This record gives sequence, C-alpha cells and structure tokens, in this order.
Amino acid sequence: MTFIAGAQLAAAVSNAGGLGIIETTSEQGRADLRRVRDLTDRPVGANIALLFNRDPKMVEILVENQIRFVTTSAGDAGMFADRLHDAGITVFHVVGTLADAKKAVDAGVDGLVVEGVEGGGFKNRFGA
Repeated sequence: MTFIAGAQLAAAVSNAGGLGIIETTSEQGRADLRRVRDLTDRPVGANIALLFNRDPKMVEILVENQIRFVTTSAGDAGMFADRLHDAGITVFHVVGTLADAKKAVDAGVDGLVVEGVEGGGFKNRFGA
C-alpha cells in the first residue's frame, strides 16, 4: 500500500479533476502549499482552521502560492473573508448549524460546506 499526503494528495485529487485542499495550520501544511505547484498546474485550494490559524499573513502566503479557493472552518467566517476576497480568493465556510450558516453568509462568504456528524460530529453532534 502506498500512502500519500499533503501536497502529493492534493495534487493527485486536482489532477484527477477534483479540487485538492491543503491544510494551513501546521508547518508541514504551509510547506505543502509551496510544494504543490511542482506537482500540478491544476487548481488547488487550502483550508484555514480559524481556531488555530489567526495570522493575517496567511492571506499573503496563499497568494504567493497561487491559491484561488479557500475553505475556512472552526471559527468566525468574518475573520478573513474580506482579506481573502480583496486578494481575489473564493471563500467557502464549513458550517454545522443553520445559525452558523446565516452568520457565514452575513460575513460575505461565497459558499458553504454543510457538515453534520459525518464530519466527526464536532460542529454539530445532531447532524447538519
């Protein structure tokens, strides 16, 4: 069995016609953002877990690495939405409740990823 992760997995998904997403919380994830362009010229996205990654410089890192799509999760969608939009990046926010969805829409996100217990249950243990 071959195990691939990070930049390799995101590139494989994007090369297959999907949209590979790279996490940005860890140093390895940020390194994968830099490395993924060596593996694919297809679109690749990134996730910003807002509970753990609150550094506004993250937007610059995304732009430098040609990331045009971001999912935000685990926090207030408004934290980076305007900065990301100003950089020309499309933003979807991961939500688990109707209240979270309304708050994200009010923050100006472009779309929602609705996640229930199938996503680990930490957003909403009762389902989306």
